[in-house]
Amino acid sequence: MDTSAFVVIGLTCNVVGVFFLANSIRFREPRKALEETLGVSLRSLDKAQDTALNAVQVVIGFLFLTVGFLLQVIGHWTGELLTLVLCGGIIAFAVAVYGVGAYFTRRAFKKLLREFFEAQRNWSFTENMELTKEIGALLGVPHSPDMTVEAYVHQVRQALGVTAPGAKAPAAADRARRIALPR
Repeated sequence: MDTSAFVVIGLTCNVVGVFFLANSIRFREPRKALEETLGVSLRSLDKAQDTALNAVQVVIGFLFLTVGFLLQVIGHWTGELLTLVLCGGIIAFAVAVYGVGAYFTRRAFKKLLREFFEAQRNWSFTENMELTKEIGALLGVPHSPDMTVEAYVHQVRQALGVTAPGAKAPAAADRARRIALPR
């Protein structure tokens, strides 16, 4: 196959990929956005279905773009080893930048969580246990199957650096509740 054919096929893949990516970006109708914001929209599975479809379209779009760009590289590459080494270096650099960015993003997110819960001292961790468990896992709060809800919430609050609001003494039934956490 002629090298120019690889370029043409690659560009065609890029067009298909861009179509899928553009199609995955669905803007909500302003009326529906307002209804959702104010909590008066009708309950529907449309949003969940759209989210799943958008995720598939993003994957397909990036797959076509990646294949298209690789075919263009093949079509233009003259076989020089230095070019291959430089491309490998660029990819390694991109992976390193991604790793550093992911690390600092997690740190910044933890800081935002701490700031949020410091400002929202009355937020009920016990009434929102699924989210509390997720926050605890993110912060690395250890747990055990025999741990009480209150003990776990206390550890999560400590990890966040947030003191409990004026707490009343827990009832005997509350003290006996156990938290169901995955091992």
